Amino acid sequence: MPQKPRVTITFPQRASQPQRRPRDIRQTKEYKLAARRWVSTIVALPILMYTSYVLYERVYLDKSQKHLVDSRTEEGGKEGGV
Repeated sequence: MPQKPRVTITFPQRASQPQRRPRDIRQTKEYKLAARRWVSTIVALPILMYTSYVLYERVYLDKSQKHLVDSRTEEGGKEGGV
């Protein structure tokens, strides 16, 4: 029977000063990155859903686009300044 090859594992040398472990997981870079992505998702989803619904109404249900009305022209009936 032939012998199986041996696997040698070399571990990298540690730095002279060991890394300090954070006391709280919330102080790690990975946690902050994941938290930022999660918050961005929570903020973006309602905006995405609402704008998609409004676009759906405008495209398929023939609802017209809302327009802003200048309150200065409505009150005095004159175009221009105050």
